[in-house]
Amino acid sequence: MSYETRAYDNEHGDPVVVVVVTGTHDVSRLVNLLNRGNCEQVDLSNKVLRQVRRHNGGRAALQLLAAHGGPDLLFDGSSKDGDR
Repeated sequence: MSYETRAYDNEHGDPVVVVVVTGTHDVSRLVNLLNRGNCEQVDLSNKVLRQVRRHNGGRAALQLLAAHGGPDLLFDGSSKDGDR
């Protein structure tokens, strides 16, 4: 897997976690994880999906996910565009 994580406290002492995922396979896995329906953060999963759909590599990751038996999230009309 190609990912990096960082965890630290911000200036107010609140925990911060940063996850950087690189590559078609790993992006498809992350999007699938967030969109399986067991994620409480529906807004987060929709935002990540919208952002991934806007890029050629992201669309390729979603196509790969569908080709391997995952959900077809590339053309799902359930989430609205608008987040950048």
